[in-house]
Amino acid sequence: MCGEGGPWWGRLDEIGFLEPLYALDRLASTDDRFTTAREDIIQHRINNPLDWPDHWVFEYPQFRLLEGPDEIVLGFLTRSVHPEVQLDLDQSSRRVAELNRLLGPDGWTLRPFEFISGRPIYSAVPAPPTGPLVSVPLEDDDAGRLDLVLGQTYSLLEHDGEEVARDLVRAAVLTLRRDGGYYHPIPGDRWTDATYEAVLTVPSDALPAYTEAVTDVIWQRLETVLVRFERKDVQSLAIEGDVVPLPSVPQDWRNQMTELDIPILQHFRLGSPSKEFDVTTQDLSDLEIRGQGFPYFYDTRRGRLITEFRLDDRPQVATLLHVALINKDGALSPRIKLWKRDKTKFLKMAAMEAIPGTEVPQIVKALVDVSDVHENFWKVIDFLQGCIALDTPQNSSRLVVGDEAELARLLAGQDRTMLLEAVKTAVGGTLTEKDIRLISNRKAQLDRFRQLLTDPDYFEQKRQRAAGPEAVWQGLFEENPWIFGYGLNLVASEPLNEGKLERITTGASIFTGAGKRSDAVMRSKGFISSLLLCKIKTHKTPLLASTPYRPPDVYQVSRDVVGAVAQVQKTAHKALRLVTGELHKFYKDDGTPTDIEISTTRPRQVVVIGSLTEFSERGSTNPEKITSFEQYRRSIQDVEVITFDELYERACFIVEDR
Repeated sequence: MCGEGGPWWGRLDEIGFLEPLYALDRLASTDDRFTTAREDIIQHRINNPLDWPDHWVFEYPQFRLLEGPDEIVLGFLTRSVHPEVQLDLDQSSRRVAELNRLLGPDGWTLRPFEFISGRPIYSAVPAPPTGPLVSVPLEDDDAGRLDLVLGQTYSLLEHDGEEVARDLVRAAVLTLRRDGGYYHPIPGDRWTDATYEAVLTVPSDALPAYTEAVTDVIWQRLETVLVRFERKDVQSLAIEGDVVPLPSVPQDWRNQMTELDIPILQHFRLGSPSKEFDVTTQDLSDLEIRGQGFPYFYDTRRGRLITEFRLDDRPQVATLLHVALINKDGALSPRIKLWKRDKTKFLKMAAMEAIPGTEVPQIVKALVDVSDVHENFWKVIDFLQGCIALDTPQNSSRLVVGDEAELARLLAGQDRTMLLEAVKTAVGGTLTEKDIRLISNRKAQLDRFRQLLTDPDYFEQKRQRAAGPEAVWQGLFEENPWIFGYGLNLVASEPLNEGKLERITTGASIFTGAGKRSDAVMRSKGFISSLLLCKIKTHKTPLLASTPYRPPDVYQVSRDVVGAVAQVQKTAHKALRLVTGELHKFYKDDGTPTDIEISTTRPRQVVVIGSLTEFSERGSTNPEKITSFEQYRRSIQDVEVITFDELYERACFIVEDR
């Protein structure tokens, strides 16, 4: 928009361009000498045209073009190709084509729906995303764009669920080099006299993970990106380990090798990426387990592979705990080694230690004293035992203190059934082991719900492992349908059968036995079930538009809310067109009939979206916003709009009676 095809305001002046987009007389001035945005523009672009550069509009905070919602930017772009602004039809068409190329990956396109004197008026409409690729010219030595190529390859691998290949690409560096132009006269081999190979330089200890299958997966996605960058001459992929820099040594190194000073060794170690995790200063929650065939710990904050946990680091000696993850019958099992690194010498020496009960020091084969670092040692052990993905040996006995120790002493050796009966007597009711496991699991899932709702870092961590933000919530609800069962107007509900919540409802479907998908298809519990269809968005989805519809007190609901309501209504409408009568027998996906009968009379429709915290400003609720939202959702027939925080509070009521 800056400088290509003339000024952004076209054949109008700047105020004439902006007036249909912004209320210039109501927006506050950014200059304390004036009152409105219009006065700002007159002063700095008309009276003193050199005060602001031509592209001032993109950074003017009141217009929110940089950080505002999509609708603001899209409105500006459609205005730039309006016949009032751009009369030249050819130039307008070229600009639209370029804008659509850039908007495509984000799922938008400009299309004409009206005409003035034969010239199109464009509107921005949603469209299927064209993918995460935007092509730009790519030179052999353009390191910045080569890194962009690798980033887009990473994005494709993530989209396709290739987690192992994706994680390996993260630590790699991409370069292009001539492959020698080898001539292979085979039809269709695309040979030219100037062909290239893509080279991924990776940490040397990660080379075993680059199996033939993994390398092929990476190359398929990387080649796709390179073609979009018009680099069809790159025809192969090579994987190479990084080269560790050689240490610098003095001329008389033969005489001084056993006395190399510390700075030289420190410089040498810095040559390759450190695989050590400092337990004393770093947070163990930054670690996650990655890889399948070759599992490993990965430091998400610093972006590197971890093999050593540094328990203590002193001027001459470092105490380390080496942890290797072994895939044992599908379960990951840690193998640990304690060792001390002598930071002053390269040469190996026999360890001498004074052993109690002997008169002279003895040569020992292995001895690691961790008395000075025992707290950090057990911090790592506790971390390993707490990793869900790890299978660590579990001892049948453990040390306890205080009241817990007394309780353990009193209950030691008691019969399990007798203990359970005693608990039943104490708490009342008919408590079973299954009840205890159920309550314990639901409390854990409630805590998971809370973290997803309130901890942005935790949600982002889960989002990176899912197909998208909505898939994070879909996974939670798939595993815990009880949240819906009691959480929607307190009507007991359950999944249609033992299958997934997400079901096909049109095309080949649950009604015709073999499709439009609904995020959750449920039925009320009773002799005859009523149908319930649900659309699940995310807790971050806005409930209201960012600006008032009619200032200062009238707000309209967001495009996402309207779209979700329309989608679940359309799903219900299409689903009911497939059935006849007020009762319908339920079929499995493969066409097998079941004994479940569903009432199709006005099925319940639910949208789970957003959070009421959106209406909180500096600890207080904005009454105009909450009123606008409540009036909207209470005015809709058949569709219940419930927010994620409301659903969480109802889940708390189920588990904790609060």
